[in-house]
Amino acid sequence: MQRSDDYFISQRLRNISGPTLELAPMSDEEVIFSGRNRLYVGNLATELQKEKGLRELFNPYGELGDIFYGPDKKFAFVKVDYHANAEKAKRALDGTMTHGRQLRVRFAASATSMRVRNLTPFVTNELLYRAFEIFGPVERAYIIVDDRGNHMGEGIVEFAKKSSANICLRMCQEKCFFLTASLRPCIVEHKEMTDENNGFPEKSITKNSLYNKERSFGPRFAEPDSFDHEYGSRWKELYLLGKAKAAALKREMKLEEQKLDEQLELIRYERETQILRQELRKREADNERLKMEWEMRQKQSMEMDLFDDSAMTRRQNFQMRQDIPLRRRQQERPIYRSEQPDGFGGSCDYANRDMNMENTPFVVFGDAQNIGNLSGSATHNQAAFDINFDDRNRNMVQGNEDIGDNALWGRRSM
Repeated sequence: MQRSDDYFISQRLRNISGPTLELAPMSDEEVIFSGRNRLYVGNLATELQKEKGLRELFNPYGELGDIFYGPDKKFAFVKVDYHANAEKAKRALDGTMTHGRQLRVRFAASATSMRVRNLTPFVTNELLYRAFEIFGPVERAYIIVDDRGNHMGEGIVEFAKKSSANICLRMCQEKCFFLTASLRPCIVEHKEMTDENNGFPEKSITKNSLYNKERSFGPRFAEPDSFDHEYGSRWKELYLLGKAKAAALKREMKLEEQKLDEQLELIRYERETQILRQELRKREADNERLKMEWEMRQKQSMEMDLFDDSAMTRRQNFQMRQDIPLRRRQQERPIYRSEQPDGFGGSCDYANRDMNMENTPFVVFGDAQNIGNLSGSATHNQAAFDINFDDRNRNMVQGNEDIGDNALWGRRSM
């Protein structure tokens, strides 16, 4: 349960942890049946030990909310709708005789009211309300001021539920709860109940022998040099001594507070400086890391460039080795062609040929006119070839004459 409460409180606190500038004003509407309207009613008669009789008693002064009886029903706690009605009922019913008994009516001590001390002058009613609302619903929150409206450094917070007040008290005692940028934590305590409106009337005092003895003398001034004057002067000196010590203690506490504030400012400055140094070292480390990564990338890029250049060189060398035989063949081919004789296998100018065929079996194409134009060794080679061909194949030609002119390889007739 405690962990769940702490979780929800931390979630609500996160919503208001930012700047608290220009807060919206609080509503002036009074909360009905609030804790400050709770009355204690004691010395109840039998007729008032039932809710019906108690409601009829308070009916002329306002509407009653919840009623809680004690174990023996001799007293009860009631909630009146508005604070003005509660005050009116208290003034009218306190000390009255009801069914043979004298009623005791006063405002009950509220377990939901907290006194908040050690506040800075920059904490207002609105900020106090908003800050303590994280612990639970708040009925009222205000700052205590003097007769001139000056901040007294204290405030009152009234919760709607006792559980919220207990959570607030526990967490503010276990942890340091700050409301502003100042490192002055809130000091939360239960509020002591005081009645500054009606005080202590004559009807509330118990009238016994001590009462009669004390009231045997009335108001008076002591005569100078009398016992009463001397004894009263000692009381006054004791009071003045206590007042002086309280003032000295207050001044000492004020100096201690200033000293603590200066120390906290120095510690804060040193802490912020340390944080900046750590941030600087972190950035320098990041810069070194980025520089090393950049150098690594540059090195890898250079290695890749060198690898690409070497690969290109190897490809060029391989291509050159492949091209050497081809270039060699290209260089040797013109020499081979220049040494070939012009003859049967030579090139012919087919465009300038005379297509008129002679009556010879060896003129396949129209080259008869060009035979006489051959010069040199080509003419001699051709004649030798013709003589040899005629000598060796004479019988073959004579044998083939019997076949007729229809043979594919026979002599053509013009």
